[in-house]
Amino acid sequence: MSVTLDIPAQEAHVLRVFAVTDPALSDAAAITALGAESLEPEQVEVFDLGDLGDMPLSAYLAEGQGISAGALAPMRAQLDGLTGRVLLLPSRAFGGRAQRLSVGAGLRLVGRFEEESAPVQFDPLPAGGAEGVVAPKGAVPKGRGARLAALVFFLGLAVLAALVLWLARGA
Repeated sequence: MSVTLDIPAQEAHVLRVFAVTDPALSDAAAITALGAESLEPEQVEVFDLGDLGDMPLSAYLAEGQGISAGALAPMRAQLDGLTGRVLLLPSRAFGGRAQRLSVGAGLRLVGRFEEESAPVQFDPLPAGGAEGVVAPKGAVPKGRGARLAALVFFLGLAVLAALVLWLARGA
């Protein structure tokens, strides 16, 4: 029996947990059984629950995947009762692309969980850049008059030198 899942574009902070029901399925075959059009397989975790030792799957999801205790509470018994292998599919495995998964035999969707993320907070900007006095309209900045006078002086000197050279050649 195949299950179809629609993944929206730019989905973020979502984790889907699948039980690998076919023990003969390799890790690569389990990822292929998701039926994804395009997937970043390095983002997908497939592991035997025995590798967790005494840690229940719900604790691993809370500590290792950032799933809140409140989101796990309704499914804690089912998650912790799983045996064998599981496949963890985070939304980052889709690379921001919309997808339609046709989950094939060998996998069973256990649950979809939202990762807990802290709200974004911005520190206030320092106010020092907004202080001071804006010059009145038409005011000439200090030092501009001296630069303008020097420019006129040297331009006049260049014109005078050109005139002397022109007269010297013509004479």
